[in-house]
Amino acid sequence: MVVRLRDVAALLGVSDATVSLALSGNPRISKATRDRVIAAAEELGYRPNRAARALRTDATHTLGLIVSDIANPFFGELASEIERHAEEAGYSVTLCNSNEDPARQDNYLLNLLAGSQADGVLLVPTSSTTAGLRAAGAAGARMVVLDRPIAVPGSGLAADHLRSLPTVRSDSSEALRHAAELLVELGHRRVGIVAPPQGTPLGRERRREIKDALVAAGVTGRDVVVEEGDFRQDSGFAAMTSLLGKSNPPTAVIAADGPMGVGALKAARAAHLRLPDDLSFICFDDTPWFELFDPPLTTIAQPIRELASAAVDAILGLIAGGPVPDQSRCRPRSTFVQRASCGPRPTSSTRSSHARATSYKTDPPGKKNS
Repeated sequence: MVVRLRDVAALLGVSDATVSLALSGNPRISKATRDRVIAAAEELGYRPNRAARALRTDATHTLGLIVSDIANPFFGELASEIERHAEEAGYSVTLCNSNEDPARQDNYLLNLLAGSQADGVLLVPTSSTTAGLRAAGAAGARMVVLDRPIAVPGSGLAADHLRSLPTVRSDSSEALRHAAELLVELGHRRVGIVAPPQGTPLGRERRREIKDALVAAGVTGRDVVVEEGDFRQDSGFAAMTSLLGKSNPPTAVIAADGPMGVGALKAARAAHLRLPDDLSFICFDDTPWFELFDPPLTTIAQPIRELASAAVDAILGLIAGGPVPDQSRCRPRSTFVQRASCGPRPTSSTRSSHARATSYKTDPPGKKNS
């Protein structure tokens, strides 16, 4: 038996138009009504008639791109590359910045989908799953998930659709192996991680991958020390401050993204530690100015061009009605870029003497900061 839109409307005692608007994410429909419609659609097993929908709406040749933080240089460069690839295919891009706010993300997502403002959406999600994502899933929206995977609990129409979406993200396992082996070769046996939020799939996965690489290289699990951040610079500062304040602080630190890495470096500087004499440091993402730092930073460089190309190809394939793209192409490899921010493990006496000397030079005893 084919379940039609009118069957969902009849079950709820609402109009066909209300169901249609709710499933398309139209902001005129309240969240409570939208949730009721999604639940009823899942219960009945309703699936939108894509062929009919295509006849009712004209292609816009526009892609929606929602990034989680445009101030993060990684996403700025990724957006630029996506725009270039989309333009080559005859598409324009509408860029939205959710600013790590799930509600803002959902508002952008549903507005892009309502009234077919975009033929498809590329999304860097702020969290594992949201009400807006569920609504988009129930409507069968054409989306590609970028950089951060989503976690979809349960079953039903929305969950099944969301789980089927292409996810384009880098594979950093080989680059992390090289990073861990370098640190061990340099004598480091206690390593800190400034990790992404553990409430996200990316945070849990990246923490596990970094720790596994370190343990495989010879660091004991108890000597991998983790402090959690939130993708923001301030959280990187706080995480590094906590790592350095431990009774047995790490002699090397890996920061799991660029903004947190910059915050961590500020904390190291505030503690009067010098790279790489007092602390070795590796950061995810390779922004153009990291090689201009003193010393230039060792990084895990994500393949931005390959990510952009794979993401655009994936969404255009969905728009054309093609199959889900090959997942191997959706996982291009990151690269380990060795520069000068990693050195031999310092002794505790060497580190403390450097800190005392730098502290006196920066802020002499008895002189207050103005």
